[in-house]
Amino acid sequence: MDHLLAVRRQVFSGITSIGAVQKVLSGSPNINVYQRYLKNVYYYACHSAAVIAVAGSRCVNTHPELAHYLMRHANEELGHERWALNDLVQLGVPEAEVRASRPVPACAAMVGFEYLVAERLNPVGIFGWLYTLEAMGNDLGGTIGEAMKAAIGKGGGVKFVEGHGVADHDHTDDLTQVIEHRIKDASDRADIDFVADVIADLYVRMFEQIAAGHE
Repeated sequence: MDHLLAVRRQVFSGITSIGAVQKVLSGSPNINVYQRYLKNVYYYACHSAAVIAVAGSRCVNTHPELAHYLMRHANEELGHERWALNDLVQLGVPEAEVRASRPVPACAAMVGFEYLVAERLNPVGIFGWLYTLEAMGNDLGGTIGEAMKAAIGKGGGVKFVEGHGVADHDHTDDLTQVIEHRIKDASDRADIDFVADVIADLYVRMFEQIAAGHE
């Protein structure tokens, strides 16, 4: 887990060094940036359950315990894109605009890479993506959710961030246990680390592009 923990620290440092994120944490968020973030969240959440399920299906014969975990996790991710969509609607963004929006390049690349790993490469590598994103939800989701709630008021618009701040704590603990105790093969662990490296780079760049106004 040493490599994954280092990646976790790297992503946390990269995201919290972005000016727009610092403004959120200091209590003065830019709502337009937050809306762009939620549009990208909506895009990748639309694919998350499918990616995890595909990886799980390819693990059935080779890693049945991991297949069971991934299928359960995929089921838990179903419908989370609705959280982001509903948050945007509550913030005044029409549903049609959300559905017609495009992700920033790094977000699109991240989703494409997830499918590549799940469908063509070693599906166990998908744990590198899961750990990286779930860890950030755990490390930042609750804090950012509270900051956005304070800035926006009682009108809503923070369900996705706030909800993942709670759920991702348990998911991160579960993933740590699975990776440490159920994934022993050195090549599987190397693939997990590689996927985490790629996702870490793309995830931080996604935030940078969102903050810069790429659409």
